[in-house]
Amino acid sequence: MNIVKLQIIVLIEKYKKVTDVAAEMGLKQPTVSFHMKSLEAELGTPLFQFRSGRVLLTDAGRTLYQYAAKIVALTAEAERSIKQYSSLSSGNLHLEASYIPGTYLLPKTFAQFTLQYPDLDISLSVQPEDVIRERLRGREIPLAALHSAAGQDGSFHTQSILRDEAVLVFAPSHPFAEIHDLTAEQLVLEPWLQHEPSSSLQRLADQWAQRNGVKVWGHAVLNSPEAVKRILREGGGIALFSKAGIMEEVAAGSLSYAELPGVQPDHGDFVLAWRKDSALTPLQQAFVNLAAQGVTEE
Repeated sequence: MNIVKLQIIVLIEKYKKVTDVAAEMGLKQPTVSFHMKSLEAELGTPLFQFRSGRVLLTDAGRTLYQYAAKIVALTAEAERSIKQYSSLSSGNLHLEASYIPGTYLLPKTFAQFTLQYPDLDISLSVQPEDVIRERLRGREIPLAALHSAAGQDGSFHTQSILRDEAVLVFAPSHPFAEIHDLTAEQLVLEPWLQHEPSSSLQRLADQWAQRNGVKVWGHAVLNSPEAVKRILREGGGIALFSKAGIMEEVAAGSLSYAELPGVQPDHGDFVLAWRKDSALTPLQQAFVNLAAQGVTEE
């Protein structure tokens, strides 16, 4: 059993046709058919069944497919990693990030990285955090920027890029701007703008309310943190937000903030994360090292 035969198993499951598999692999159709028969002979059991012009996997074939998919993915990952050891002057770096680190923290690091390595192809995609975690676990992406609290991410290596600090945010004209010692009881009398349930910001808000024995008045739910800030600027309630994401507005005088009163939630860190069973390429490690410098400079 070799990698070519395992690739055929994976592609048969995808395309259901020998002709499509041959085209994908750059092989002749008889060559693919030969490998299929050879694999069945090697394992001593039927792996493929032909129905109405389609090729389907048998129960044994589907069992083998579960292993083949992992092996093929790991092989492709290993090849990509090794190829990038030849030089840091070429290659590509892809990173996915949740909203706050992707929008407010990483652009500076990306700018510095592109200046150091101008010939690289670099991409950043901002996604919901729960989606990114699943993609990272499934080996769909190699590196991600996440919000991580203590006890999370047991399957990931992480490198902190900034300590998170969630604060209460409101318009400068809000009465809270004149109160220096807010209480939890005062906060729950105000309408709150809530983040989508799967976001780390909403997790922090829920945790704060639970730890302080209060229930907030959910004024609205939004899946865009930028929309939350715009509504706050218009005086539309209060909200929890990462301090790193509001400093430009605070400096411009369009938003104000206060420390959360009472028992604090687990603020956690913004981190770069990768699977513990995967090795970073030199490019990825260089990016992680550069991002980590920002932690020591804070």
